Amino acid sequence: MIFDAMFRQNNILGAASNAANVRNEVIVNNIANADVPGFKSKAVDFEASLAEAIDRYRQTGNLDLSGASPSIRLTNENYNYRIDKNNVDMELEMVNLYQNAIKFETFITCMQSNSKRLSMALTGR
Repeated sequence: MIFDAMFRQNNILGAASNAANVRNEVIVNNIANADVPGFKSKAVDFEASLAEAIDRYRQTGNLDLSGASPSIRLTNENYNYRIDKNNVDMELEMVNLYQNAIKFETFITCMQSNSKRLSMALTGR
């Protein structure tokens, strides 16, 4: 039972770390295109679909993360604060990059902790 919970938690953390990886790629792409006229920044939505999967698990007892995948969307599509119609806000992108890196590191640290606990339970050390 305890191992099942640990494996479920690792599955959730794995899905979240995959989404953080996608988010990192999108943010880096936004930064790389900050000087491209007409470029529209993008963002990744993931947390809502993960929350729905967890809610379904609480109701059914079956964890299905297949629907919890990151989706990419345009941000502030009609907002242009520059003459060249590029809407990348470099300060915001740098903050998003930093926040995402912290989240990713946290997910990986939690998975490593679970692996250490599993190893201790199996080996007695």
